Amino acid sequence: MTSNPSSFPWKRNLIVLWFAMVVTTLGFSFTFPFYPIFFREVGVANPERAAFLTGASGGLLGLGMGLFAPLWGVAGDRYGRRLNIIRAMGLGALFLILSGYAQNASHLVLSRFLVGATSGVGPTVMALVAAHTPRDRMPFAGGVVMSAMLLGTAIGPLFGGVIFDNFGMRAAFWATGLGLAFAASLVVILVREDFVKPEATKSPLEPFRALWTLVGNSTFMPVLLMVTLLHSAMLMITPAIAGLVASADGGSDSATATGSVFAAIGIAGAISSISMGWLATRIGMRRLFIGAAGAASIASLGPFFAHGIVAFTMLVALVALFQGGLAGLLMGVIAMKTPPGMHGSAFGASQVAQSVGLAMGPLIGGAAVVAFGFRSVFVANVVVFAIVLALAVMVITSTLTVARRTMSEAQVE
Repeated sequence: MTSNPSSFPWKRNLIVLWFAMVVTTLGFSFTFPFYPIFFREVGVANPERAAFLTGASGGLLGLGMGLFAPLWGVAGDRYGRRLNIIRAMGLGALFLILSGYAQNASHLVLSRFLVGATSGVGPTVMALVAAHTPRDRMPFAGGVVMSAMLLGTAIGPLFGGVIFDNFGMRAAFWATGLGLAFAASLVVILVREDFVKPEATKSPLEPFRALWTLVGNSTFMPVLLMVTLLHSAMLMITPAIAGLVASADGGSDSATATGSVFAAIGIAGAISSISMGWLATRIGMRRLFIGAAGAASIASLGPFFAHGIVAFTMLVALVALFQGGLAGLLMGVIAMKTPPGMHGSAFGASQVAQSVGLAMGPLIGGAAVVAFGFRSVFVANVVVFAIVLALAVMVITSTLTVARRTMSEAQVE
Protein backbone atom coordinates (compact mmCIF):
# COMPACT_ATOMS: atom_id res chain seq x y z
CA MET A 1 0.00 0.00 0.00
CA THR A 2 2.88 2.37 0.75
CA SER A 3 6.58 2.62 0.15
CA ASN A 4 9.23 1.12 2.36
CA PRO A 5 9.52 3.47 5.37
CA SER A 6 13.32 3.23 5.29
CA SER A 7 13.41 4.71 1.74
CA PHE A 8 10.74 7.36 2.29
CA PRO A 9 11.61 10.87 3.58
CA TRP A 10 9.54 10.28 6.71
CA LYS A 11 11.42 12.84 8.78
CA ARG A 12 10.48 15.64 6.39
CA ASN A 13 6.85 14.57 6.44
CA LEU A 14 6.95 14.39 10.25
CA ILE A 15 8.34 17.93 10.50
CA VAL A 16 5.72 19.40 8.15
CA LEU A 17 2.88 17.51 9.81
CA TRP A 18 4.15 18.56 13.24
CA PHE A 19 3.94 22.20 12.20
CA ALA A 20 0.50 21.71 10.61
CA MET A 21 -0.73 20.02 13.80
CA VAL A 22 0.57 22.89 15.94
CA VAL A 23 -1.35 25.34 13.77
CA THR A 24 -4.48 23.14 13.83
CA THR A 25 -4.59 22.61 17.58
CA LEU A 26 -3.64 26.24 18.13
CA GLY A 27 -6.76 27.15 16.15
CA PHE A 28 -8.99 24.69 18.01
CA SER A 29 -7.77 25.87 21.40
CA PHE A 30 -8.48 29.51 20.54
CA THR A 31 -12.03 28.75 21.68
CA PHE A 32 -12.23 25.47 23.61
CA PRO A 33 -11.10 26.66 27.08
CA PHE A 34 -13.47 29.63 26.96
CA TYR A 35 -16.77 27.89 26.34
CA PRO A 36 -18.00 28.65 29.90
CA ILE A 37 -17.51 32.34 29.08
CA PHE A 38 -19.11 31.93 25.63
CA PHE A 39 -22.19 30.32 27.13
CA ARG A 40 -22.58 33.20 29.56
CA GLU A 41 -22.34 35.67 26.66
CA VAL A 42 -25.20 33.99 24.78
CA GLY A 43 -27.53 34.09 27.77
CA VAL A 44 -26.53 31.42 30.34
CA ALA A 45 -26.27 33.48 33.51
CA ASN A 46 -25.49 30.75 36.08
CA PRO A 47 -21.72 29.88 36.16
CA GLU A 48 -22.36 26.28 37.25
CA ARG A 49 -24.85 25.78 34.41
CA ALA A 50 -22.36 27.28 31.97
CA ALA A 51 -19.78 24.76 33.22
CA PHE A 52 -22.28 21.94 32.78
CA LEU A 53 -23.14 23.02 29.22
CA THR A 54 -19.42 23.18 28.48
CA GLY A 55 -19.15 19.57 29.61
CA ALA A 56 -22.24 18.56 27.63
CA SER A 57 -20.97 20.21 24.45
CA GLY A 58 -17.62 18.49 24.95
CA GLY A 59 -19.48 15.22 25.28
CA LEU A 60 -21.26 15.84 21.98
CA LEU A 61 -17.91 16.66 20.36
CA GLY A 62 -16.68 13.24 21.46
CA LEU A 63 -19.91 11.58 20.32
CA GLY A 64 -19.57 13.06 16.85
CA MET A 65 -15.97 11.89 16.59
CA GLY A 66 -16.83 8.44 17.89
CA LEU A 67 -19.69 7.90 15.46
CA PHE A 68 -17.83 8.98 12.34
CA ALA A 69 -14.14 8.20 13.06
CA PRO A 70 -14.29 4.55 11.85
CA LEU A 71 -15.87 5.68 8.58
CA TRP A 72 -13.23 8.36 8.03
CA GLY A 73 -10.45 5.93 8.98
CA VAL A 74 -11.58 3.29 6.48
CA ALA A 75 -11.96 6.02 3.86
CA GLY A 76 -8.38 7.11 4.51
CA ASP A 77 -7.06 3.59 3.92
CA ARG A 78 -9.18 3.35 0.78
CA TYR A 79 -8.60 6.75 -0.85
CA GLY A 80 -5.44 8.11 0.78
CA ARG A 81 -4.43 9.34 4.22
CA ARG A 82 -3.12 12.69 2.95
CA LEU A 83 -6.51 13.40 1.35
CA ASN A 84 -8.18 12.43 4.62
CA ILE A 85 -6.09 14.99 6.52
CA ILE A 86 -7.09 17.72 4.08
CA ARG A 87 -10.75 16.70 4.39
CA ALA A 88 -10.63 16.82 8.21
CA MET A 89 -8.93 20.21 8.35
CA GLY A 90 -11.14 21.74 5.66
CA LEU A 91 -14.47 20.66 7.18
CA GLY A 92 -13.27 21.59 10.67
CA ALA A 93 -12.43 25.08 9.39
CA LEU A 94 -15.88 25.47 7.81
CA PHE A 95 -17.91 24.51 10.87
CA LEU A 96 -15.77 26.49 13.30
CA ILE A 97 -16.21 29.64 11.21
CA LEU A 98 -19.97 28.99 11.18
CA SER A 99 -19.84 28.63 15.00
CA GLY A 100 -18.94 32.30 15.15
CA TYR A 101 -22.48 33.11 14.09
CA ALA A 102 -24.11 31.24 17.03
CA GLN A 103 -27.01 33.15 18.59
CA ASN A 104 -27.77 30.99 21.63
CA ALA A 105 -26.50 28.08 23.72
CA SER A 106 -28.18 25.48 21.48
CA HIS A 107 -26.23 26.74 18.48
CA LEU A 108 -22.94 26.39 20.37
CA VAL A 109 -23.77 22.86 21.51
CA LEU A 110 -24.81 21.77 18.00
CA SER A 111 -21.68 23.26 16.46
CA ARG A 112 -19.52 21.18 18.79
CA PHE A 113 -21.17 17.99 17.53
CA LEU A 114 -20.68 18.98 13.87
CA VAL A 115 -17.01 19.83 14.43
CA GLY A 116 -16.48 16.44 16.09
CA ALA A 117 -18.29 14.55 13.34
CA THR A 118 -16.31 16.12 10.51
CA SER A 119 -12.81 16.75 11.87
CA GLY A 120 -10.69 14.49 14.11
CA VAL A 121 -7.39 15.71 12.67
CA GLY A 122 -4.95 14.01 15.07
CA PRO A 123 -5.66 10.36 14.12
CA THR A 124 -5.60 11.15 10.39
CA VAL A 125 -2.16 12.74 10.79
CA MET A 126 -0.89 9.83 12.88
CA ALA A 127 -2.16 7.33 10.30
CA LEU A 128 -0.03 8.96 7.58
CA VAL A 129 2.99 9.27 9.88
CA ALA A 130 2.71 5.60 10.91
CA ALA A 131 2.45 4.41 7.32
CA HIS A 132 5.96 5.70 6.52
CA THR A 133 7.87 5.75 9.83
CA PRO A 134 10.39 2.96 10.61
CA ARG A 135 8.97 0.56 13.19
CA ASP A 136 11.61 1.22 15.83
CA ARG A 137 10.86 4.97 15.71
CA MET A 138 7.09 4.67 16.15
CA PRO A 139 7.04 5.66 19.87
CA PHE A 140 9.17 8.71 19.09
CA ALA A 141 6.93 9.68 16.14
CA GLY A 142 3.84 9.23 18.29
CA GLY A 143 5.38 11.49 20.92
CA VAL A 144 6.22 14.13 18.31
CA VAL A 145 2.66 14.20 16.97
CA MET A 146 1.25 14.37 20.49
CA SER A 147 3.67 17.18 21.36
CA ALA A 148 2.30 19.20 18.43
CA MET A 149 -1.22 18.78 19.76
CA LEU A 150 -0.17 19.82 23.26
CA LEU A 151 2.00 22.73 22.14
CA GLY A 152 -0.81 24.12 20.00
CA THR A 153 -3.12 23.68 22.97
CA ALA A 154 -0.62 25.64 25.06
CA ILE A 155 -0.23 28.56 22.69
CA GLY A 156 -3.83 28.71 21.48
CA PRO A 157 -5.58 29.74 24.72
CA LEU A 158 -3.07 32.54 25.23
CA PHE A 159 -3.72 34.04 21.79
CA GLY A 160 -7.38 33.11 21.92
CA GLY A 161 -7.77 34.86 25.26
CA VAL A 162 -6.21 38.04 23.85
CA ILE A 163 -8.50 37.88 20.78
CA PHE A 164 -11.54 37.22 22.96
CA ASP A 165 -10.76 40.03 25.41
CA ASN A 166 -10.12 42.55 22.63
CA PHE A 167 -12.37 41.50 19.74
CA GLY A 168 -15.02 39.21 21.25
CA MET A 169 -16.25 35.64 20.99
CA ARG A 170 -17.07 35.61 17.27
CA ALA A 171 -13.62 36.79 16.24
CA ALA A 172 -12.08 33.91 18.22
CA PHE A 173 -14.16 31.39 16.24
CA TRP A 174 -13.31 32.99 12.92
CA ALA A 175 -9.59 32.99 13.79
CA THR A 176 -9.91 29.29 14.66
CA GLY A 177 -11.37 28.46 11.25
CA LEU A 178 -8.69 30.42 9.44
CA GLY A 179 -6.00 28.56 11.39
CA LEU A 180 -7.34 25.19 10.22
CA ALA A 181 -7.61 26.42 6.63
CA PHE A 182 -3.95 27.50 6.73
CA ALA A 183 -2.90 24.11 8.11
CA ALA A 184 -4.79 22.35 5.30
CA SER A 185 -2.91 24.45 2.74
CA LEU A 186 0.43 23.35 4.25
CA VAL A 187 -0.55 19.70 3.81
CA VAL A 188 -1.66 20.30 0.21
CA ILE A 189 1.63 21.96 -0.72
CA LEU A 190 4.30 20.15 1.31
CA VAL A 191 3.20 16.69 2.48
CA ARG A 192 3.90 13.58 0.40
CA GLU A 193 2.29 10.16 0.41
CA ASP A 194 3.21 7.09 -1.65
CA PHE A 195 -0.25 5.60 -1.82
CA VAL A 196 -1.56 2.76 -3.96
CA LYS A 197 -5.30 2.29 -3.89
CA PRO A 198 -6.15 -1.20 -2.58
CA GLU A 199 -8.10 -3.70 -4.59
CA ALA A 200 -11.86 -3.53 -4.43
CA THR A 201 -13.38 -5.55 -1.60
CA LYS A 202 -16.12 -8.14 -2.12
CA SER A 203 -18.34 -6.39 0.42
CA PRO A 204 -18.40 -2.78 1.66
CA LEU A 205 -18.46 -4.22 5.20
CA GLU A 206 -15.21 -6.17 4.75
CA PRO A 207 -12.89 -3.34 5.93
CA PHE A 208 -15.01 -2.98 9.10
CA ARG A 209 -14.81 -6.72 9.77
CA ALA A 210 -11.03 -6.54 9.45
CA LEU A 211 -10.95 -3.56 11.79
CA TRP A 212 -13.05 -5.40 14.39
CA THR A 213 -10.72 -8.40 14.20
CA LEU A 214 -7.75 -6.09 14.83
CA VAL A 215 -9.12 -4.06 17.72
CA GLY A 216 -11.08 -6.86 19.36
CA ASN A 217 -8.09 -8.98 20.33
CA SER A 218 -6.85 -9.25 23.89
CA THR A 219 -3.74 -7.11 23.41
CA PHE A 220 -5.23 -4.23 21.39
CA MET A 221 -8.41 -3.58 23.36
CA PRO A 222 -6.70 -2.74 26.72
CA VAL A 223 -4.55 -0.16 24.91
CA LEU A 224 -7.71 1.50 23.56
CA LEU A 225 -9.22 1.49 27.05
CA MET A 226 -6.18 3.31 28.39
CA VAL A 227 -6.47 5.82 25.53
CA THR A 228 -10.05 6.50 26.63
CA LEU A 229 -9.11 6.99 30.27
CA LEU A 230 -6.11 9.22 29.54
CA HIS A 231 -8.10 11.58 27.33
CA SER A 232 -10.87 11.65 29.89
CA ALA A 233 -8.38 12.69 32.56
CA MET A 234 -6.89 15.39 30.33
CA LEU A 235 -10.24 17.08 29.76
CA MET A 236 -11.93 16.46 33.10
CA ILE A 237 -10.56 19.63 34.65
CA THR A 238 -11.47 21.87 31.69
CA PRO A 239 -14.95 22.98 32.88
CA ALA A 240 -13.48 24.11 36.21
CA ILE A 241 -10.36 26.01 35.15
CA ALA A 242 -12.01 29.36 34.33
CA GLY A 243 -13.90 29.39 37.65
CA LEU A 244 -10.85 28.42 39.67
CA VAL A 245 -8.66 31.04 38.00
CA ALA A 246 -11.27 33.72 38.73
CA SER A 247 -11.56 32.72 42.42
CA ALA A 248 -7.86 32.08 43.18
CA ASP A 249 -5.80 34.53 45.20
CA GLY A 250 -4.28 36.90 42.66
CA GLY A 251 -6.42 35.44 39.88
CA SER A 252 -8.65 37.12 37.30
CA ASP A 253 -11.88 36.40 35.47
CA SER A 254 -10.37 37.44 32.11
CA ALA A 255 -9.96 34.99 29.25
CA THR A 256 -6.27 35.93 29.08
CA ALA A 257 -5.68 34.72 32.65
CA THR A 258 -7.47 31.42 31.93
CA GLY A 259 -5.47 31.07 28.71
CA SER A 260 -2.21 31.47 30.62
CA VAL A 261 -3.04 28.47 32.82
CA PHE A 262 -3.90 26.35 29.79
CA ALA A 263 -0.65 27.50 28.18
CA ALA A 264 1.34 26.21 31.16
CA ILE A 265 -0.49 22.87 30.99
CA GLY A 266 0.14 22.51 27.26
CA ILE A 267 3.82 23.45 27.36
CA ALA A 268 4.49 20.96 30.16
CA GLY A 269 2.62 18.25 28.27
CA ALA A 270 4.51 18.93 25.03
CA ILE A 271 7.85 18.65 26.82
CA SER A 272 6.73 15.40 28.40
CA SER A 273 5.50 13.95 25.12
CA ILE A 274 8.76 14.38 23.23
CA SER A 275 10.91 13.39 26.23
CA MET A 276 8.97 10.20 26.94
CA GLY A 277 8.97 9.22 23.27
CA TRP A 278 12.76 9.52 23.30
CA LEU A 279 13.16 7.74 26.64
CA ALA A 280 10.92 4.81 25.64
CA THR A 281 13.61 3.25 23.45
CA ARG A 282 16.22 3.57 26.20
CA ILE A 283 14.65 2.64 29.52
CA GLY A 284 11.62 0.69 28.30
CA MET A 285 8.00 1.68 27.90
CA ARG A 286 6.78 -0.50 30.77
CA ARG A 287 8.85 1.21 33.43
CA LEU A 288 8.27 4.65 31.93
CA PHE A 289 4.52 4.29 31.53
CA ILE A 290 3.83 2.88 34.99
CA GLY A 291 6.05 5.47 36.66
CA ALA A 292 4.45 8.40 34.85
CA ALA A 293 0.88 7.16 35.49
CA GLY A 294 1.57 6.76 39.21
CA ALA A 295 3.23 10.16 39.45
CA ALA A 296 0.31 11.81 37.61
CA SER A 297 -2.19 10.30 40.04
CA ILE A 298 -0.30 11.56 43.09
CA ALA A 299 0.43 14.98 41.58
CA SER A 300 -3.28 15.51 40.80
CA LEU A 301 -3.85 16.07 44.53
CA GLY A 302 -1.70 19.22 44.43
CA PRO A 303 -4.11 21.59 42.62
CA PHE A 304 -6.92 20.55 44.99
CA PHE A 305 -5.12 22.31 47.87
CA ALA A 306 -3.66 25.26 45.92
CA HIS A 307 -5.22 28.68 46.57
CA GLY A 308 -2.83 31.18 44.97
CA ILE A 309 -2.84 31.54 41.19
CA VAL A 310 0.92 30.93 40.87
CA ALA A 311 0.86 27.74 42.96
CA PHE A 312 -2.26 26.53 41.15
CA THR A 313 -0.69 27.08 37.73
CA MET A 314 2.56 25.33 38.71
CA LEU A 315 0.76 22.32 40.17
CA VAL A 316 -1.56 21.71 37.22
CA ALA A 317 1.51 22.01 34.95
CA LEU A 318 3.26 19.40 37.11
CA VAL A 319 0.41 16.96 36.45
CA ALA A 320 0.68 17.62 32.71
CA LEU A 321 4.44 17.03 32.87
CA PHE A 322 3.77 13.44 33.94
CA GLN A 323 0.68 12.70 31.87
CA GLY A 324 1.57 14.39 28.58
CA GLY A 325 3.73 11.63 27.16
CA LEU A 326 1.44 8.73 28.05
CA ALA A 327 -0.94 9.29 25.14
CA GLY A 328 1.99 9.63 22.74
CA LEU A 329 3.41 6.29 23.88
CA LEU A 330 0.06 4.62 23.30
CA MET A 331 -0.12 6.10 19.79
CA GLY A 332 3.26 4.57 19.05
CA VAL A 333 2.11 1.18 20.30
CA ILE A 334 -1.01 1.30 18.12
CA ALA A 335 1.13 2.13 15.08
CA MET A 336 3.50 -0.77 15.77
CA LYS A 337 0.71 -3.29 16.25
CA THR A 338 -1.18 -2.36 13.07
CA PRO A 339 -0.68 -4.27 9.78
CA PRO A 340 0.39 -2.24 6.69
CA GLY A 341 -2.54 -0.68 4.89
CA MET A 342 -4.75 -0.47 8.00
CA HIS A 343 -3.29 2.51 9.83
CA GLY A 344 -6.22 4.76 8.93
CA SER A 345 -8.68 2.19 10.27
CA ALA A 346 -6.64 1.54 13.42
CA PHE A 347 -6.34 5.22 14.26
CA GLY A 348 -10.00 5.64 13.44
CA ALA A 349 -10.61 3.08 16.20
CA SER A 350 -8.21 5.02 18.40
CA GLN A 351 -10.27 8.13 17.66
CA VAL A 352 -13.36 6.31 18.92
CA ALA A 353 -11.51 5.52 22.14
CA GLN A 354 -10.37 9.15 22.39
CA SER A 355 -13.89 10.33 21.66
CA VAL A 356 -15.31 8.31 24.53
CA GLY A 357 -12.71 9.98 26.73
CA LEU A 358 -13.56 13.38 25.26
CA ALA A 359 -17.19 12.71 26.13
CA MET A 360 -16.57 11.26 29.59
CA GLY A 361 -14.03 13.83 30.76
CA PRO A 362 -15.97 17.08 30.31
CA LEU A 363 -19.25 15.44 31.37
CA ILE A 364 -17.75 14.06 34.59
CA GLY A 365 -15.93 17.33 35.22
CA GLY A 366 -19.02 19.46 34.58
CA ALA A 367 -21.22 17.23 36.77
CA ALA A 368 -18.62 17.25 39.55
CA VAL A 369 -18.51 21.05 39.48
CA VAL A 370 -22.29 21.29 39.78
CA ALA A 371 -22.54 18.66 42.55
CA PHE A 372 -19.39 19.23 44.62
CA GLY A 373 -17.70 22.44 43.50
CA PHE A 374 -14.84 23.36 41.20
CA ARG A 375 -12.03 21.61 43.09
CA SER A 376 -13.72 18.21 43.02
CA VAL A 377 -12.49 17.64 39.46
CA PHE A 378 -9.00 16.97 40.80
CA VAL A 379 -10.23 14.21 43.10
CA ALA A 380 -11.90 12.60 40.08
CA ASN A 381 -8.63 12.94 38.17
CA VAL A 382 -6.75 11.07 40.91
CA VAL A 383 -9.18 8.17 40.57
CA VAL A 384 -8.90 8.03 36.76
CA PHE A 385 -5.09 8.02 36.81
CA ALA A 386 -5.14 5.31 39.47
CA ILE A 387 -7.30 3.15 37.18
CA VAL A 388 -4.88 3.77 34.30
CA LEU A 389 -2.02 2.70 36.55
CA ALA A 390 -3.82 -0.49 37.59
CA LEU A 391 -4.61 -1.35 33.98
CA ALA A 392 -1.01 -0.74 32.95
CA VAL A 393 0.30 -3.05 35.67
CA MET A 394 -2.10 -5.79 34.56
CA VAL A 395 -1.76 -5.59 30.77
CA ILE A 396 1.54 -3.90 30.06
CA THR A 397 3.48 -7.16 29.88
CA SER A 398 1.42 -8.41 26.97
CA THR A 399 1.29 -5.10 25.13
CA LEU A 400 3.95 -2.44 25.70
CA THR A 401 6.69 -4.93 26.59
CA VAL A 402 6.15 -6.64 23.25
CA ALA A 403 6.59 -3.27 21.58
CA ARG A 404 9.86 -2.75 23.44
CA ARG A 405 11.21 -6.12 22.26
CA THR A 406 10.30 -5.19 18.70
CA MET A 407 12.25 -1.94 18.95
CA SER A 408 15.29 -3.74 20.36
CA GLU A 409 15.21 -6.30 17.55
CA ALA A 410 14.94 -3.53 14.97
CA GLN A 411 17.93 -1.72 16.46
CA VAL A 412 20.01 -4.91 16.39
CA GLU A 413 19.14 -5.48 12.73
